[in-house]
Amino acid sequence: MLEFIPVSKCEEEIDVDTDKVKFLDNTVGNSIAKKYNYAIENYVLKSDDNIICFRHKDCYIKTPLDVCNYKLTKLFEEGDVGIAGVIGTIALDDNCTWWNGVPRAGGRSNYGSGFIIQGDIDNHLRLVEYPMREHYGVHDYLATVDGCCMFFPKWIFEEGLRFDESLQDYHFYDTDISLQVLERGYKVSTIDIEVRHYSKGQPPKNFDILKKPFFEKWNKKVHGEWPISRLSTFYKD
Repeated sequence: MLEFIPVSKCEEEIDVDTDKVKFLDNTVGNSIAKKYNYAIENYVLKSDDNIICFRHKDCYIKTPLDVCNYKLTKLFEEGDVGIAGVIGTIALDDNCTWWNGVPRAGGRSNYGSGFIIQGDIDNHLRLVEYPMREHYGVHDYLATVDGCCMFFPKWIFEEGLRFDESLQDYHFYDTDISLQVLERGYKVSTIDIEVRHYSKGQPPKNFDILKKPFFEKWNKKVHGEWPISRLSTFYKD
């Protein structure tokens, strides 16, 4: 497995690149989409690794990598799954946030899927971890997965899948790439491995501004038919 981690700069506390882990700083792009596309063109397509991981620097895979490789190889071997994550949603509502599920139909309790351990520092400067667990296990009927940790088979990039560089900053690139996978006729899945994500998970103040181009893009593709799921029809006009 080949892993890529986006960073804002070459930070001292970050380990140096290895053959299997590459850090992508702002010299290769100023958004996650640009950084990941750079990785695809310059590393992925030239690599012998068949499983590609994109994860945040505050996200840690705790399951042994040989176990991860085995499970992901089995998941991807039929050639019908194009992306796997650890948590996501079965249907994406027009709020465009996977973690809200479909509010009018039970929210995340009905539409969330997967498992991740979140972590944060409390008011007493103590690390507090809490699990997010909904419909735990391997499920290949999702709409989107969260971008903190995503896995792809190499072949889907050889087919031309790329991140949308028109999406600015560090949001919606994950939901967009998931929907691109569905649009191509492939499945979006969870994978049952243990991942810890140390993040407050608070949307930025300009979240709605960043959401607008994503919403307009996919609203046009589904002719306004939300929520979007594996059952959606994607139109070309």
